Amino acid sequence: MKKYLILCFILVITLTSVNAQDKDSEHVCATDSCCVEASKFAPQKGDFTAAMVLGRGAYLNSGLTVPYSNGTVSGVAAYDNGVDTNSNSITNMVGAEGRYFVSNKFAVSFSGGAIIRNTPSQLGIPAVRDVNGVILIPAYSSVVADERVDVNVSVGGQWIFKTKNERLFPYLGFALPFDYARRSLYDPTVIVDDNTYTQTITDLGARHVDITAFGVQAVAGVDYYIAKDLFFGFDIKPVSYTYAVNMKTPGPGLMNLEAETDTVSFFAQFSAKIGFKF
Repeated sequence: MKKYLILCFILVITLTSVNAQDKDSEHVCATDSCCVEASKFAPQKGDFTAAMVLGRGAYLNSGLTVPYSNGTVSGVAAYDNGVDTNSNSITNMVGAEGRYFVSNKFAVSFSGGAIIRNTPSQLGIPAVRDVNGVILIPAYSSVVADERVDVNVSVGGQWIFKTKNERLFPYLGFALPFDYARRSLYDPTVIVDDNTYTQTITDLGARHVDITAFGVQAVAGVDYYIAKDLFFGFDIKPVSYTYAVNMKTPGPGLMNLEAETDTVSFFAQFSAKIGFKF
């Protein structure tokens, strides 16, 4: 329900803005230069646009299962799971995009986003019991250190085309995406066996898994200006190639395991935009 309310709200704003623009176009300007300026929607050399990117996130987080130091190190490889047939939502903001127009027909673009999360570790506290084994003070579990990093950036270029509609501007271009993701765990839990008086340590140090990925994409899209400095748009990736490699470290001093994957997709990525021109 929330999704439909947001879409209805956007539609109302769009229709209101377009109606206001139509009324302004009927106004007779005092000078010709005023009329030329009022009807100018096309981005010009030196303009800068900024937009929210909506749709499916482009973060790579497949194959990020942190290995165990006292078990089997998984051989699951990383792959471009930004290419998926499900879990795509136009109301989900996944990043931001900026464009600088070096000419009236070409713009350089930069887009991306980042998520950084860190949970520090803390030692557990054993329970306090009486002589009969009844718990007087409860045990406090250890806090597992959990570090998570997700970074997605992309640079590229776009060629802008004019149409008979002064508000509509299709474009073709390319993008060079780069992704980095990391998961790190450290479990300070110490298990004490009261019968044998032995202690079991879960981790001697942090365990890690990292993903590094880069690729190249063709980009096709369109911007529609509902006002002089406000536009809606969308783009697709007709062809996309991604190389991803993940490195797993099960513990300090242990050998790393590396796995890599190549992914080629066709018309599998879509994003919508709401942006402003400065």
